[in-house]
Amino acid sequence: MASSKSNPKALAAPTLAAIVLIVMVALYGIDKFLASEEQMELAYEAESHFRNGQQLMRDGKPDRALMEFDRAHTLKRGNRQYTLALAEAQIAAHDFASARTNLNDLLDEDSNEGRVNLLMARLLTAEGQFEAADSYYHRAIYGRWPAGAASEPAKVRLELARVLADHGNSRELLSELLLLQNSSDQNPEARKVIPALFLRAGSAQRAADAYRQLIHDNTASIDDYIGLADAEVLNGDYRAAEKAMILALRKQPYNQRIQAQFRRVVALASLDPTLRRLSTAEKYRRSAEILKRVQDCAGLEAKPPSGPVTNEEAEALLDQAEELWKDQGGSCRAKSAPDDPLPLLLKKLM
Repeated sequence: MASSKSNPKALAAPTLAAIVLIVMVALYGIDKFLASEEQMELAYEAESHFRNGQQLMRDGKPDRALMEFDRAHTLKRGNRQYTLALAEAQIAAHDFASARTNLNDLLDEDSNEGRVNLLMARLLTAEGQFEAADSYYHRAIYGRWPAGAASEPAKVRLELARVLADHGNSRELLSELLLLQNSSDQNPEARKVIPALFLRAGSAQRAADAYRQLIHDNTASIDDYIGLADAEVLNGDYRAAEKAMILALRKQPYNQRIQAQFRRVVALASLDPTLRRLSTAEKYRRSAEILKRVQDCAGLEAKPPSGPVTNEEAEALLDQAEELWKDQGGSCRAKSAPDDPLPLLLKKLM
């Protein structure tokens, strides 16, 4: 039998197969390398468009930002961050239909993500669907946020409170404000905004307490002193409102807005017949003056009262003023000047 060493064909066959295999492996490796390089280039390009979009959003140019985010989203469709940014830009650019499609896709993948629910809430708010938006705001508050975003739920609740102040009912607004006020995540912005929102919720006493806390902490602005005065006026405590405006005047004595507000609360305090420790004669005088002003507003001849100067007669004069005010059906209130104390006094009396 012939030895294999003497057969060149036996050597050539496995050598050729090995060479072919090596070439195939090399080509596969090159192909993988090129594919990887292409993916890296696409990722880099997408990231560049994304960062350009972020800067354009900060510059207040959502239409241009939308184009950048759309390019990033097209290059890397599986990136949730790009899709979320695109939806936010679409909302800012009022492309609500496209934003809804993208947000629904994200919610289908993860319905508990806080940021996605927040954007859906903003979209619905922009469309005027406030009841539906309320639901998504709460999903955002109690949803999942990334590490380092522990303060986001409180910010979302504050945003919801502002929406409710503009479009919701006062009871729901008050509920959100109480939760926000008691939150351990309450930030300085919330502390400054909550008092005014309490006023809009119709809770003047809570508003006054919150304003006083700001003043106590030396973080109050001139608007906060005016807000405290407004709250005390709604509480019917005109003397406290006057004190708040005096504090404001000490800070800015030449501020015309403060001066006008001060004159208003002084007029209320000087005409209020319900103040404690008023003498009977002074209560009678104020009651008669209120009746006269209502009669003037109603176009009636004002006759000086002729009854005895007693507490009972003063109450009788106020009763007449209230009845006549009601009979006018709001016409006197509509004709009143902004600084006229009469509407507020009658509201307090009735």
